[in-house]
Order: sequence, then C-alpha cells, then structure tokens
Amino acid sequence: MKWFWNPCRRHRKSLCLLASGLLPEPERAGIENHLATCAECRSYFDQIKTMTVPLADWERHFAHIDADIAVQFRLAKAITSAGRSKSVRRLTPVMILFECWRQLIWPCRRIWAGLAVVWVLLLAVNILMEPRSPAALAKNSPSMDVIVTWQQQAQLLAELIGPNEPRAGLLPKPFSPQPSSERRFETMAT
Repeated sequence: MKWFWNPCRRHRKSLCLLASGLLPEPERAGIENHLATCAECRSYFDQIKTMTVPLADWERHFAHIDADIAVQFRLAKAITSAGRSKSVRRLTPVMILFECWRQLIWPCRRIWAGLAVVWVLLLAVNILMEPRSPAALAKNSPSMDVIVTWQQQAQLLAELIGPNEPRAGLLPKPFSPQPSSERRFETMAT
C-alpha cells in the first residue's frame, strides 16, 4: 500500500547510488529516464548530489596531510608489538576452574546460590522419601479382615440398590423440542 501512495520510494536507493557514481550501467538508464519525468526525484537527486560530491573527492582534499617520521615509527612499533604473540603458558586444571569461577559463576552468584538451595532441597526430599520395596508394600497393605468386610459392604449396597435394569413402568420419553413456555407448564404439572 505504501508503494501505491509513494511510487518513487523504490527509486531512492538507486538515486543515492547514481549521485555517488556507484550505480551499475544496466540500471542507470532506467533511473535517468525516471529522473527526466519526475520532478520530486530530481530535487531529491540534486540534494544528494550536493552532499556526495565533496565526499567523493576526500582523498584529494586531504592529500597534503601526511604523518611525520616520529608518528610513522610509533605506529609501526605498535603494529609489530601487537602482532607478537605473548608467551604461551600451560593451563592447569586449577587455572581452568578459577577462570570458570571468575567468568561464569561470580558475575551471577545470586542466581547460582538460589539454584544451589533448590538442589539441596531436592536432595533432602529424595533422601527423606521412603523407598517402596515389596516388604514395605506388604507391611502397609490392608489385612484380610478389612478386605472381607469391604466385600460384605459392597454386597449389601448392591442388594439395597437393586438390579440395574430399568423398570417397565418408567420408560424414558422420547426427546421432542418444545417452546420454553410449554416446558415451564410441564415442569409445574409434574
């Protein structure tokens, strides 16, 4: 939708490249044709051109500035000293642990302390939980008297409830939708 309201927006990058002289030849003809027909893009191109022309010749403007011998010597010395490798020291396990401590644990020590507390609590819960061995399960299982009593209670309940068959006189009514006013009178009558 933005392209519909501003069709020249897609040409802005190409106009910038054309102003700086970096636009490839195949695209240059199309952009120049667009510049010939569009006044808004022409004014944008002129603005960009006035900013890029001084920057394009920066080498010519700063050619008179040259570093003296002392600066060049200092720069060469800094480059060569940076290129030299430092003496390689042998890493020991203690040094590795110290570096891990310094870079990984110490910056976020509160988080690690919280995790340590959670780990200790989980360990304590696991230790305190009673293991479920077959001997412990047999010890905690209900006795035979409790099982017999439960079965007797289940039989008594089944006799009191009766069989699960529907009674012949109480057949369910087939469902038929009715207006809510008729349903109200039907519930009041029953």
